[in-house]
Amino acid sequence: MSRYAGAPIFMNPNTKDRRYETLDDCGPLWAGEPFRIFFPLGMCAAVIGVLLWPLFYSGIWRLPPLLQHPRVMIFGFGGAFLCGFLGTAWPRFLEAEALRAKEVILLVCAWMAAMVFILSGHLQYGDFAFGVFLLLLLVILLRRLRKDRDVPPPGFALAMVSVVLSSAAAFLWALAPLQGGLWLINFSRLILWQGMLLLPLMGVGSYLFARFFQEPGKKPVAATPKNRAVGVWLGAILVVASFAVEASGQIRLGSGVRFVAIVVWVLLASPALWKGKASTSRAWALRIAVGSIALTCFVRMIWPGPGHAFAHVLFIGGFGLTLLLVADRVTHGHCGDISQLPKKSRLWRWIVWLALLAVATRASADFKTSLIISHHSYAALLWSAVVVAFAWCTAGMWRKSN
Repeated sequence: MSRYAGAPIFMNPNTKDRRYETLDDCGPLWAGEPFRIFFPLGMCAAVIGVLLWPLFYSGIWRLPPLLQHPRVMIFGFGGAFLCGFLGTAWPRFLEAEALRAKEVILLVCAWMAAMVFILSGHLQYGDFAFGVFLLLLLVILLRRLRKDRDVPPPGFALAMVSVVLSSAAAFLWALAPLQGGLWLINFSRLILWQGMLLLPLMGVGSYLFARFFQEPGKKPVAATPKNRAVGVWLGAILVVASFAVEASGQIRLGSGVRFVAIVVWVLLASPALWKGKASTSRAWALRIAVGSIALTCFVRMIWPGPGHAFAHVLFIGGFGLTLLLVADRVTHGHCGDISQLPKKSRLWRWIVWLALLAVATRASADFKTSLIISHHSYAALLWSAVVVAFAWCTAGMWRKSN
């Protein structure tokens, strides 16, 4: 029996016993369920990362945030959520020992070191610390693999591949940032800026997203195991191939291949996204989030345009909303009762519209130079409002057990 096992949201569907008792020696709850630590840390990074811009324009923050901002958002916000989710879900799918307190403390220290170095302007040290953070996460999770236990489904295996690629890219930036040539620099940037989040979302989402569209008393719209495996791995291969193509300067072609990858993944691995009925606010929000990811690739395939403008459709409307939705699902699955959630949520309607307004505000700054300072600041405040609203309504649950 595992040292700690609980919430069925992450239990291996092939296991006969859907629940296990909590053992006396399971250790602190925050270690067995590290999302309770990493989700709050990620929220802090999500706010700090965008507020660097208005602080810089007001003269309070002295360092130009051009290189700090994306690192804090991707490494801090995205990395913390990735660690919190995988650190909680991976052992449960394997029916393995949950993370121990010392392992979570090591991860927190590495993550904090990366943020401190990045915010202090020591970017190479920050990249190295983040690479260490990902490497620690990889080692800690792979230690749970044993021959006598079920292997993780394709989605979780893809998440591990993403951690490997992202860790290698972070170490490349830290140790040899100018030695690999322009193509390798661009490829590693795409792996870190997009692949580190896109690949796990495609992998884990193939299993998790169907639950957003689940209708009581009805059969879920889920992919067959074969279709899921094909959709996940074919989509992932196309995504990595698109990075290789775009790194060579072919932005339109790379974006087109990535758009095809997302379509293949949705059709084969996540049919609920297009077949399921979005009868809840959260399902509607998820459809908008995934649609924003696909829309970014489609538009850049036709018109590369201002890259930063379209990038924020991807990062705020796509990755940002999706990460918050997954965090919401995890929180209610472990700390509450998902079945009791109302279909209509005023909170999620506000979150979606504020996030989309932040996207439009930030994107407009790249089309008119006179709007850069004001719209950078307005978009930062809007996204901060989204994160604070979510945290205000959710943070109290992170201290509770189900």
